[in-house]
Amino acid sequence: MLKQVRALQSKRERRETRLMVVEGEDLLAAALAAGITPQAVIFDDARIGEVDALVQATTAVSARYLATADLIAGISTMATPPRVLAIVPRPGPHHFSSIQWPPSLGLYLAGVSDPGNVGSLIRTASALGCDWVAIGSGSADAAHPRAVRGAMGATFTVPILETVRPEDLATREGFLVVEAVSSGGQPPWTVDLTGPLVLAMGAERAGLAEVGGALAPPERTVAVTIPQAPGSDSLNVGAAAAALLVEIVRQRSVGTPTAG
Repeated sequence: MLKQVRALQSKRERRETRLMVVEGEDLLAAALAAGITPQAVIFDDARIGEVDALVQATTAVSARYLATADLIAGISTMATPPRVLAIVPRPGPHHFSSIQWPPSLGLYLAGVSDPGNVGSLIRTASALGCDWVAIGSGSADAAHPRAVRGAMGATFTVPILETVRPEDLATREGFLVVEAVSSGGQPPWTVDLTGPLVLAMGAERAGLAEVGGALAPPERTVAVTIPQAPGSDSLNVGAAAAALLVEIVRQRSVGTPTAG
């Protein structure tokens, strides 16, 4: 069985099949709630009684297995082996060319290479009302196990657009591109964020250096910076995105930015 599961993972990586691994009962429950039927489910034989609800919920899955904790540890990427893991169809594909334009609120990730950060950003985007998350070049795969864990089920609730180039975004009109930069931008509460927009987040060190200015013409682009205490380092990309998305939600609730 270990060979079977590893072969599926390898096939997904080499041939880009639409499969991914979910680890733990919470993520499996989220996939089931989203109407996704697993291809295979593996339960820890010593702890199966602790996840009886999932045993019952997956009775229609033909490929269900019992395995030892040691065997699951050899498959899982988690530090502590989960009680259950599953191989599920990856949501989508959601195509950049087929979504509705302009978005009310989209999130574009450029060079966010850490899978955990990508997962956290997807979770935040879902919670704060983004229409979609676009994964730009240099960003981690949203189906990476760490990204899926970080998203905490949001992988199944918000459309994720894969491998979106800056020039793809630049061909669309009717929205503002808000570029988050570590310095030199306007405070976000002084910018009108109430209209259709795409928030662009980059890597924590390089920022949007590689794509800045390529996402939209200058007249449809604005750079924003979250003011920080003197001597502090830059914010984690997930924390910065959360702060900016909250400001967008705040402005839309009151209908206006704060006067500069």
